[in-house]
Amino acid sequence: RYVNYLSCLPAASKVASDIIKTNGIEYVYANMPGLGSSLPAMRIKSKHKIKFILDFADFHIFVKPKRIVDSSCHKADKILAITSYLRDEIAKKKIDIDKVHIIPNGVDLELFNPKKYDPNEIQKLRNSFGARNLLVFSGSLQDLNMIIDSASDVIKQVKDVKYIIIGDHRDPARSKSMWEEKVKQKGLSEYFTFLGRKSREEVPRYLLCADICLDSFPNEPYYAAAHPIKLLEYGACGKPVVATRVTETEKIVRHGTHGYLASPNDPQEFAHYIVMLLNSPEQRDKMSVEFSKYIRENFDWNKLAQELQQVLRN
Repeated sequence: RYVNYLSCLPAASKVASDIIKTNGIEYVYANMPGLGSSLPAMRIKSKHKIKFILDFADFHIFVKPKRIVDSSCHKADKILAITSYLRDEIAKKKIDIDKVHIIPNGVDLELFNPKKYDPNEIQKLRNSFGARNLLVFSGSLQDLNMIIDSASDVIKQVKDVKYIIIGDHRDPARSKSMWEEKVKQKGLSEYFTFLGRKSREEVPRYLLCADICLDSFPNEPYYAAAHPIKLLEYGACGKPVVATRVTETEKIVRHGTHGYLASPNDPQEFAHYIVMLLNSPEQRDKMSVEFSKYIRENFDWNKLAQELQQVLRN
C-alpha cells in the first residue's frame, strides 16, 4: 500500500501544480500526517512556496510513521488540533506551540434543530419502538461494552425500556452484527434495536425520540483525545446525556448540568445515572435546556469556520 502511495506522488504533484497556478491557491492542507497526505503536502509547499496547514483530527496520528509525523509537524506553517489533549501531545514533539490552534468539531445547528421537525411525526416514530423509555446511541460502534454491560441493571429497575443503536463499524470485530451477538448472549435482544447506518438527514428524528442519549468511550488515549460529534448532535437536539468520564468528553458534557458522567470501568454507575434520569423528567428537561444552550453557543460550524478563517489570515 505504501509503495502505491509513493508511486502516485509525481502525478499528485503535477495535478496540484496545475490547480495552484490556475487558481492562485495560498495553502496546501493535509488531513493528518501520512504518506498519502502530509508527504505530498510538504513537497507542494517546497515547490510552490505556499503555506502548509496540518490538521490533527484524532490520536491515530501518533501511530503513523514517526519520521513522517515529526517532519510534518516541524514543516507545517500552522497546525490544527480538535482538542487541547491533542495540542499537548503535539507540544511534546518540541513544536512551537504558538503555531498550534484548537479548532474543535462542530454541529449543523439547522439540521439538528428540534423546531424543524413535526412533533406528531416524532411521536409516531417513537411509538414504533414499542417502549415507554428510549435510550439512543448514534455513531460509529467503536465500543458499546459499557452500554451493554450496564443494561441488565437498568432493565431490572426501569420497566418498558429499549436501547436504539444507530450506526455500524467497518471493523468486523466492532460491527453491528458483533454487538448484536453480544446482546443476544446476555439474553437482552428484546431490549435492543440495532438500526445500522442512517443518513445524516435521518439521524435527528431518532435523536428526538430519545429520553436520554448515550456515549460509552473507554479510558484509552484515542478516546480521551476525541471530540465526539455525536455529543454535539445530542446537545443540539436538546437531549441529556449519560456518558463515560474521559478527558475531552468531560469538557463537553458538564456532569450534573448537561447529563452525567460515569467511570469508564463502572457499568453499575453508568446504569445508576440512566435510571436516575429516567425517573426524573424534571431533571431531564432542565439538563436538555442547559446542554442545548451550551452547544448552540459554542459549536456552530459557521462560527468555527470563521475562527479557522481568522487563524489562516493571521
